[in-house]
Amino acid sequence: MLLLAAVIVYLPQKGFGQANWILKGRVSDASSGKGVPNASVVSRISKTAVTTDSTGYFELSLKAGEQLVNFSSVGYFSQARNITYKETFSELEIKLAPEIRQLQELIVKEKAPDENVRSSQMSVSRLDIRNLKNIPVVFGEVDILKALTLQPGVSTVGEGTAGFNVRGGRTDQNLVLLDGAPLFNTSHLLGFLSNVNVDAVRDVTLFKGDIPASYGGRLSSLLAINTRTGSKERVNLTTGIGLMTASVMADGPLTRNRRLTFLAGGRIAYPDILIKRFPAPVNKNKAFFFDLNGRLSYEISATSIVSVTGYYSFDHFKFPEDTLYGWKSAAATFNWNKQINKALSMEVGANLSKYTFMLEGIAPTNQYQFSSGINQYDGHIRFLWQPLSAHKMEAGASITRYSLSPGNVAPVKESNITRIDLENEQALEQALYLSDEWNPFAWLAVNAGIRYVHFANVGAGSVFQYEHAVPRSSESILDTLVFGKGKTIAGFGGFEPRLSVRINTGKSSSVKMSYTKTRQYLHLISNTTAISPVDFWKLADGFVPPQSSVQWAAGYFKNFGDNTFETSVEVYRKNLANLVEYKNGATLLLNAALETDLLPAKGKAYGVEVSIQKTKGVVSGLIAYTYSRTFAKVSSIYPTEQINRGNWFPATVDRPHNINISTQWKWRKGWTFGTNFVYTSGRPLTFPDGTYRLNDVVVQDYSSRNLDRVPDYHRMDVSFTKDTRIKTDQPSYTLWSFSIYNLYARKNPYSIYFRQSGSRLVSYRLSVFGTLIPSISWKHYF
Repeated sequence: MLLLAAVIVYLPQKGFGQANWILKGRVSDASSGKGVPNASVVSRISKTAVTTDSTGYFELSLKAGEQLVNFSSVGYFSQARNITYKETFSELEIKLAPEIRQLQELIVKEKAPDENVRSSQMSVSRLDIRNLKNIPVVFGEVDILKALTLQPGVSTVGEGTAGFNVRGGRTDQNLVLLDGAPLFNTSHLLGFLSNVNVDAVRDVTLFKGDIPASYGGRLSSLLAINTRTGSKERVNLTTGIGLMTASVMADGPLTRNRRLTFLAGGRIAYPDILIKRFPAPVNKNKAFFFDLNGRLSYEISATSIVSVTGYYSFDHFKFPEDTLYGWKSAAATFNWNKQINKALSMEVGANLSKYTFMLEGIAPTNQYQFSSGINQYDGHIRFLWQPLSAHKMEAGASITRYSLSPGNVAPVKESNITRIDLENEQALEQALYLSDEWNPFAWLAVNAGIRYVHFANVGAGSVFQYEHAVPRSSESILDTLVFGKGKTIAGFGGFEPRLSVRINTGKSSSVKMSYTKTRQYLHLISNTTAISPVDFWKLADGFVPPQSSVQWAAGYFKNFGDNTFETSVEVYRKNLANLVEYKNGATLLLNAALETDLLPAKGKAYGVEVSIQKTKGVVSGLIAYTYSRTFAKVSSIYPTEQINRGNWFPATVDRPHNINISTQWKWRKGWTFGTNFVYTSGRPLTFPDGTYRLNDVVVQDYSSRNLDRVPDYHRMDVSFTKDTRIKTDQPSYTLWSFSIYNLYARKNPYSIYFRQSGSRLVSYRLSVFGTLIPSISWKHYF
């Protein structure tokens, strides 16, 4: 049987080997010398293509005769080389020049001109850190997450909210990694800005469904953000100032041999200047934030590189005479990349991530301090083996430890607040994975992977025992089980298969299909529609099992006009289990018996995504349309534990129609005119359907959940950008950006509230940005 499998796998290589030859080489960064991972190597004559491994090495099968091979990667100038047969006997070194001096715009495009068609992966968006200045954004601030929401399948629950939603998933179902370390909060100012400084970023990739087997732990998406390596040639300095923030970033060599490079910088905000321009009582609020990025890279040898990165951010937001919110994130990573031989490379790494939320009540007689947080520690080892040009195999293992504080509150001075300390939660997660990208023919690519995870919620801790055959409640607690340190409280795990297939249907078109199964062992507990500072994380346990998702997707990809126009249509379907919903009137914060207010739910999501993108010419842009539906269902034998009588109902993130149109028009003398138009269906809300009297007090009655909607959302933005460069390689230049957000000043409602006015129920709307917002920013490169 094994012999037969070997024949099936290697027969295509043998058959082609009689007429083909193998080109081997390495693609590296011309400034740092570091290998460029995932760079595209494409032969236009042989119609073959591969991507480089984690250290930049590749093997490409070519037909006999002279070949024209193209080398390209995001953030680098592409390079074409005429290759002859004799070069198969020596290793080819390709040095790509980085576009770092021009990385100011953010447009979504794939690595190679036709990579969207030729890649075996689907449901992937890569953000090219160029021309970000041309996308109009609120307050003129460069924002990765806001740019992502212009892509099909990506949305938010409202304007100025934290987090993002992918294909009907919740915000906590996105795994956001900064250099491999998870970020548990991705926003500043309660969601107005991303907390990742784009000046430090090298590349951004969003996997909307076809998540590689090397990653797990979330249901909806993987957002991988990688910081750039410092230049080996010279010290570069970037400074900027806008209406809300000022920033500085520097990078360059630290030693004479240029093997050790650095990158360091940060942003600081002064939003109080803008807040004071708002009418009362908003103008009495106060806010502040900063974030820092750092990276050191050391080239031990041409095949061995060590890197260390660090990140820290801090926010506080104060409501007058009421509450002070504060939250901070910290992350650190270590990675060692080693090319063992031409076919085998290895990566060993470790990272830690910490997120802490603080809340201070400053009202007289009710002063208190509240805190909660989560710490995650990871270690991993990965091997990438390419024994033949048609096979790229990856295997690895990881171990993760979670330490979680759900919340503690302590009185301050002569306060009436009672001290509460909830038990901490701990867990240990271990994972193994194996994947193989197989290209048996030029027209066929198969990427198959399997991931196995074992998760254990461990002590020290205590677990309540509840009375059987009755709904869980604080009154039905019978006993408490106590577990010692390190003892397993609850265990979960299983296999998570991944599969994607690409079939070329022509020179510039292909069909792709994918299947992905994932599990999530962390739950974000929130009583708001978007991520907020008072949210807290909970580990899966015997009462709250891990969430799971199975997603099928299929798509057709077609390019026109020498890859000037990239078009695609994708359809998807997701089935979800063990989602968390809440009982009506649930108490979430500081609830020692939280499971009594949580309900297990099923979910389903499906949709169609259409994208038309123009990547070349004086005018470029993107038209994206998404039709998507997301539903949840909570059924139980107990009426008090049902939602909408056990029927399917729209989830909070259900927004059926999304249209995004983004354009950039290059004018003369360095000017660029950019526009955005956004239209989104209103999100579901729960409106009162009547009132009743209780002790002579009129009370609003909410009997059905999410069966009403906010009015549809739409807006137009414009921007004008001036680039002072005369030559593209000019080392010192300035960028000016002028933008107007919400050009026609539409008062888009974020939510609708109701209050009693005598015998009448009166509604009113809350708009986050109810008028146009002009902004200006300046950035200089030395």
